[in-house]
Amino acid sequence: MPSERSPEESAFKRVSVTGGTGTVASQFIKALLAGFPSVERITTAYRNPRSERVKRLPDSPKLRTVIGNVADPAVARALVDEGDVVYHLAGWLANTDLPDDRNEVYITNSLSTALLARLCERQGKRFVFTSSHSVYFAGEYAGRIRADTFRFRQDFVEWIDNVKGAYCGLADELTDAASSGRPGDPTNQGKRDFGTVAQAVADIHARWAPPFEPTIYDNDGYHIYCLTKLLAERFALEHGGIVLRLGNVYGPGDDSVQAVGEACHRMLEAEPDDVIGIIRPFKKLVPAYLGDINKALVRAAAVRLAEGASPVFTVASQEHYLKEDALLRAVGTSLNEVRGTDHEYRIEELPTDDPPDFTYDLSRLREQLLNGEGLTGLHDGLAKHLAWLTARMEKAEE
Repeated sequence: MPSERSPEESAFKRVSVTGGTGTVASQFIKALLAGFPSVERITTAYRNPRSERVKRLPDSPKLRTVIGNVADPAVARALVDEGDVVYHLAGWLANTDLPDDRNEVYITNSLSTALLARLCERQGKRFVFTSSHSVYFAGEYAGRIRADTFRFRQDFVEWIDNVKGAYCGLADELTDAASSGRPGDPTNQGKRDFGTVAQAVADIHARWAPPFEPTIYDNDGYHIYCLTKLLAERFALEHGGIVLRLGNVYGPGDDSVQAVGEACHRMLEAEPDDVIGIIRPFKKLVPAYLGDINKALVRAAAVRLAEGASPVFTVASQEHYLKEDALLRAVGTSLNEVRGTDHEYRIEELPTDDPPDFTYDLSRLREQLLNGEGLTGLHDGLAKHLAWLTARMEKAEE
């Protein structure tokens, strides 16, 4: 985070953040508390107060928590009422297990966004939604990719066009019921109870079945993740929101199973004579340093775009992707610097493809959102991440 704040960075006093116990949200909350004394209150929401991840949240009198599902209109309304800006960072991630009822992913990723976006628009609040660079898998992932002109699969686009009205109608039924009394009250007769949401989503999908063929990466999880994030983007954009498509998150504070952090853990645990194999040769790694993400989130709260400009930004720390073997070699180099060693790690090689089959155009991110500030280089970011992980491991051993 910059030490000197520009006017738009200090424009908000009250902030609401969903998914408070997640990596991005918890680190963003810490950054706001540490670097922006003008922020008077932060309201965050999460579902499980007994989760170990609650420990990620800082202890601060400025921080208020709401327990519950963000797709519950009572929770959504509390967040929108209390924040001048609402950051929707909660979501189901593709690298976790699919729930038995897959409609839960649509509720978590898409319906919650429809609720929050519509409530923010009604109250004149800024809405910032974090999507993922993974949505580009739903299109021709090649050449120079621009966030504002990328063409997605037609079956995805047609399905979203068909269901968006039904999802928004469901969101309105929920908020109408929540605002008129308790569920079950006679005043709510004919209105939607939150407990019936899963069936309502199933009914929508029975009429318009989500498109699946071909399945992205032959993986239902990635496919549903991309589809639900794209549907959520539509809700955000049609209600005046800002969309940030995040790359592979890493940096101090990231203890998740994201690809970059996982590579760092593997190298920290390896011996110099080990042969380090490739786990995901299909995956295109696009690093996004947490510090860069925090800057983008802060600026998105008050950015004023030119008439007709797209409010969609890909947030990554470099334009080109890394294959896993290149990432592991970069981690090995940084690890030697952190440890003061000169180990040569034996890393399995992947076939080369020069030049890369795609690159991102990050010019709009740099110029329109980051005001020309540079992005954190992978070398610097890895060194900071590894130093944090090393200190964390040493503390755990004490």
